[in-house]
Amino acid sequence: MKITAKCYYALIASVELAGSYGKGPVRAARIAEIHGIPVRFLELILNDLKSAEIVESKRGVDGGFSLKSLPAEIRVYDIFKAIDGELIMIDCEKVSAGECMLKEYMHGLRAVIYDYLHNTTLAELAESCRNGGNGLNYVI
Repeated sequence: MKITAKCYYALIASVELAGSYGKGPVRAARIAEIHGIPVRFLELILNDLKSAEIVESKRGVDGGFSLKSLPAEIRVYDIFKAIDGELIMIDCEKVSAGECMLKEYMHGLRAVIYDYLHNTTLAELAESCRNGGNGLNYVI
C-alpha cells in the first residue's frame, strides 16, 4: 500500500500537533518549515483535517492549528480517511476481470490494514515517532 504525499504530510502535522497538545495553537508555517512541506499545501491539508473535525484553528497573532480531541482519542485511520477517503484495495469496476480474481484476498488485506490504522491512536503514533519509530509493530 502506498500512501499519498498529502496523507503523509497530514500524519506528520498531526504528530506535531499531538506533541503540542494543550500548549496552544501551532502555526502551519512552523510545521512546514521544520519538515520541508510547502506551507500552502500544508494549510490545505490542515483545513481538510479541520473539516473532518480532527483539528481546529484560531485566527490572529496567537493563532494556528490544534487538535480538537486528545491524541489518545484520535485514530490514525481517521486521518487517512479525512485525507484519502475510504481504503480501497481494488476497484473492480476500474480493472480487468483477471485482477478481480483477487477481490476476496484484497478485502482481507484491507481488513488487516484497517484494523491496524483503526487500532492505533495518534498518541501511540506520536510516541513511536519520539522513540525513533520503533514503538509500533504489527504481526500478521
